[in-house]
Parts: sequence; structure tokens; C-alpha cells
Amino acid sequence: MAFLFWIAIGLSACHSSSDPTLYEAEKVMKSYPDSALVLLEAIRNPEKMPAGDYATWCLLVTQARDKNYVEHTSDSLIGVAVRYFEKRKDPHRKAQVYYCQGRVLSDLDLEGEALEAYLKAKEQAVQTIDYDLRARINNHLGGLYWKNMNYRESLVSYKEAHQAYACISDTAGMVNTLCNVGKCLQGMDRLDSASFYYGKALKLADEGDIQAQKGTVLTSLGNINMDRGRYTTALEYYRGALQNADNPKFLDIEYYNLGDIYHALGQTDSALFYLGKISGSEDLFTRCSANRLLYQLAKESGVPDSAFAYNETYLQLRDSIEHLYRPHELERMKALYNKERMQNRHDRQMQEAEIRQLVWVVLFLASLVVGTFIYSYFNKKLSLLKLRNQEAMKMLNENRRQLSVKDKELSENNARLEIVQQSLCQIRKEKDRLVKERDEQVRILEEDNWKQQAEYEQQLEEIETRSKRIVEEKEKILHEKEVLVHQKDLLLGQQDSRLSSMSKDEKLYKEQIGILTSEQQQTKQEMKTLRTEIDTLRLGSETQLQQELESKKDYSSLCKMYEAWQKELISQNSCLSCIRDRLVLDIWKERDWEVFMENFNQVYPGFLTHLTGSFNLTDREIRIVCLTKLGLKTTKVSTVFNLGEDMIRRIKSDIRKRCFPTSTAHSLDQIIKRWY
Repeated sequence: MAFLFWIAIGLSACHSSSDPTLYEAEKVMKSYPDSALVLLEAIRNPEKMPAGDYATWCLLVTQARDKNYVEHTSDSLIGVAVRYFEKRKDPHRKAQVYYCQGRVLSDLDLEGEALEAYLKAKEQAVQTIDYDLRARINNHLGGLYWKNMNYRESLVSYKEAHQAYACISDTAGMVNTLCNVGKCLQGMDRLDSASFYYGKALKLADEGDIQAQKGTVLTSLGNINMDRGRYTTALEYYRGALQNADNPKFLDIEYYNLGDIYHALGQTDSALFYLGKISGSEDLFTRCSANRLLYQLAKESGVPDSAFAYNETYLQLRDSIEHLYRPHELERMKALYNKERMQNRHDRQMQEAEIRQLVWVVLFLASLVVGTFIYSYFNKKLSLLKLRNQEAMKMLNENRRQLSVKDKELSENNARLEIVQQSLCQIRKEKDRLVKERDEQVRILEEDNWKQQAEYEQQLEEIETRSKRIVEEKEKILHEKEVLVHQKDLLLGQQDSRLSSMSKDEKLYKEQIGILTSEQQQTKQEMKTLRTEIDTLRLGSETQLQQELESKKDYSSLCKMYEAWQKELISQNSCLSCIRDRLVLDIWKERDWEVFMENFNQVYPGFLTHLTGSFNLTDREIRIVCLTKLGLKTTKVSTVFNLGEDMIRRIKSDIRKRCFPTSTAHSLDQIIKRWY
């Protein structure tokens, strides 16, 4: 019995051992899937391997073919792996085999079975720390839901995939999932939200310098603007996508998009130029669409011969596409037909293996019957098995040692990660502090601006009053001087008449003339002095008035600069600029308000906090104040809330009376424009 026990241990050790080729192939699978496939296909007669190794080989071959974009035509190999590993308590292997099963079933157009496999994989993956696998499972789940127009479930899956990619800082995966989220929102006709996520994907692609995905994002943004009728903006996005296209297939798609947008803009020559570049495309779908558009252009241009030729080419390409899909359908049916035959073959091989094992057991028992005659021989075999067992234990110890090293490395990585997280927290705290300081500075600056404005306005009123009084006094003095001059002229006239009658006394006449002449000169000197004083007063008044006008101009410049700064921030925010510039707005839902408030806080930091802390306002009143701060007119605000314009005006008037009772000379729009 002891002999049988050690034999069983040796056999189990042989079956649990892993082939080094499988280990090496799995090690290079992520970075070099083509090399992994070469290693796996180089293994001869893998079905003769132990059951665990054969199941692992089937899993890795399926995984390598999927990563090398080899279309799956049969699920026999992955079926072997699923049947073996689903009986094991290994969540990671289960998640892998169910995910690969979903990929195979998707290629076989068995979407229901593929969805079930992906859900099983997701259930097992949440028990592991393989975030890359989690992301890929959720990404393909989202693709299945999107294909069946279940946009809500697709959106949930894509967001979970994005979170998983974010945990491992996979920038390419994050950009891809953000594009997929935008695609779902676009399918739900939430174009503003879709544009928001496309914008995030574009920013991330720019930061990560991911050219291929950047082109895809730009194409999606161009399509949204094309649907909205914003042809100029769509043209800019399509041109950017063309610059970032990195393979001929994407180039042909961008050529077609440019041809389509130039057709919409009425620029026929440009449309023909770009559509002509697709004539030699290997993509039948793109060529088919291009010939259909060329047919429309020729028809609109009044060229019936060319229109007929393009239409014939279009019909031929469409027929070719239909014929092309028929062989694929036949191949799929053939694969499904062979599935059961391959399964039966595998079951037959397993039965043969069990029979061979039974035969060996019988032979072993027979050898025990005659063991007394070959006892020494079995002792040698037992020693050999013990030696192999020792070697297996050495390998196990080595694997344990390597595992401990890996655990140590993992602990070090976790420690480094904790340090990085602490640094990140410090950076975030410093960022929050700087933001608070900036908000406080902005608040102080705005308060100073309000105070300076009030002081300037008061000073201006005082200066205008003083200037008016000085001018009136000057005019009064000038009038009095003119009256005196007139009286002097009259007096001189009387004296002249009197002197004429005094011709007899020449000496007295000359004396009187001298006196009058001196008085006249004195009067002229007084008039000159008075005019100098008046000119000095007028110059001083004009200088003071000019200084006051310049001070007012400086304050106006500061106000304009602040308003220009706010407008620049709004223009940089795609969401707020879109809301401000749209001629007609729709009734907003709660999600629209969330997106708006998130972007509003980025442009006006601290405004909402100060508003809610200073005044007791309802949610609707707060939203009306925010839209007023953005510069929206009463008409647009009434459309957003689905209320009458008179109702909106009454609400604004009530807010002004409650919150700004002293500012009776200004409307709420004027007050909010400069408040905080």
C-alpha cells in the first residue's frame, strides 16, 4: 500500500507540472502576442499533454489568435479550456477562459452566447486585481450592447472599462473608452454630452501623443458638427483627423468625409478632388459610398454620362459587398457544423486516454501479483520515482522562492505606490490651497473694483458740480466786467462831449484828457488782469476735468479687461460657449444642469459658494442667476425652464429686491455682471 501511495504522488506531480513553453508564451503574451503564437504553435501533439497543460494551451492559443486579429472559426479549443477550468477554484483563469469564449462566440455571430460568456467573465474578474482584463471584458460588453442599440447598458459598461484603465494609467485605453462613451451618448441624441466626452478624449490623446486615436476623436467631433449643420467647424475637425490618420483605411475615410463636407458647402471642385483620391481604395465600403456621392455630384452638375457611370460602379460595388458576405456566412455555418464533430472527437480522445490509464493500472496490479519475483526491480523504480519527486519538490521550492521574490517586489511597488499617493494628496492639497487663494484674491479684487467704482462715480459727480458752479461764477464775473466796460465807454463818451464844450480852457482840457487817459489805461490793465484770471480758472477747470475723465477711462479699461478675461474663459470652455452662442436652447434635464454647473464652476470659481452663503435662494433662482451671469437673455432663460418671459422677469425682480435692495437704479443683469 505504501508503494501505491508514492506512485500516486509521483503521477499527480507529473500532471500538475507546467510546460516551460506555456509559461514563456504567457509571459510574452501582452507585449509580443505574435511571438507567443509562434511558441504555442511550435508545440507538437498538444492533445497528448497532461489535461491541465492541454487546457492551458487551448486558452493561450485562443488568446494569442485574438490578439493577432485572427478570426475565430471554431470554439472547440476554448471549449476544452472552459470545461477544465470552470471546475477549478481559480477566478483569474475562469475570467480569462470566459472572456476568450466570448471573443470566439462573437466572431461566430452568436451574440447571445457571447453576452452570457462576458457576464460570467465579469463576475469572476471582480475577484481579481487584473484591471486590464476587467477593462477588456467591459469594453466588449459595451460593444455588444451598443451593437444591439442598448445604449444605457453600453454606457455603463464603457464607463466601468474607463475606470479600470484609469487604475492602471492606460492612456490609450482611457481615450478609447471615452470615445465609446461619446458614441453611446451620440446614439442617445445627447450631442452636448457626447461633445464633452469627445473633448476629454481629445485632450487626453494630445497629452499622450496618441495620433491614431486622436484622428478617430476628431472624426467623431466632425460628424457631430456635420449633423448640426455646422459645416465650417466640421471641416476643421475633418482636416485635423486627416493629419492624424496613420493607415490607408483611415485616410480613405477622411477623404470621403472631406468630400461629403465640401459637397454640403457647395464646393464641388474640392469635393471631386478628395473623392477622386478614393478611386484606388481597397475598402469596398468606402469606394461604394464615394461612387454614390460622385453620382449625386454629377447629377447636380448636369453631367448625365458621368452620373450614369458612377451609378453603375456604385451598383457593382454594392453587389460585390453582398457576394462577399455570403462566403463568410457559409464559413460560419461550416464552423458551427464542425463544432459537434470536434466535440465528439475530443470526447473520444478523453475516453481513449481513460482506457489507456485503466490498462496501465491493470498492468500495474498484475505487476504487483508477480512483485515477489521482481521486487528488486520495483525498488529501483521506487527510488527513481522518489528522485523525481525530490526534483519536483526542488522545482516547487524554487517556484515558491520566486513567488516570495515577486511578493517582495509587489510589496515594494505597493510602498512606492503609497508614497506616490501621499505625494499626490499633498499636491492636491496645495492645489486646493492655491485655488482658495486665487478665489480670495479675485473676491478682494472685485470688492475693490466695486468700491473704486462707487468712489469714482461720487468724485465725478462732485467734480461735475464744482465745474458747473465755477463756470457759472466765471460767466457771472465776465458779465459784470462787460457791464463795467460798457459803463466806462459811456463815461468816456460823456467826458468827450464835455471836453468839446470846454475848448476855451485848453489847459484844463489837457489835464482832463491826461486824467481820463490814465484812467482808461488803468481800466485796460484791470481788464487784462481779469481776463488772465478768467483764463487761468478756465485752464485749471479743464485740466481737472481731463484728469477726472482719464480716471474714469482707466476704471472703464479695468472693467473691460475683467469682462474680456471672463469672456476668454467662457470661449475656452466648449460647453459654456456652446450654451451662450446657440440661438435656440432646449428644455434642460437634471443631467444637463450637472454638466452646466461643473463647467460654470471652472470659469467662475467660488461664485456659487459665495452666492449660496450670502443669500437664501431656491435651486431655480440659483440657476437663473448663473445663466444671467453667463450673459443669457431672458428669452433663452425662459426656454430652458419652459416658463414665460414675464415670469422670468418677475423672478429676477424679486431676487434683486431681496438680495440687492439698495441698487434700485440697476437691473439684476447689470448687478450680477459685476457682482463677485
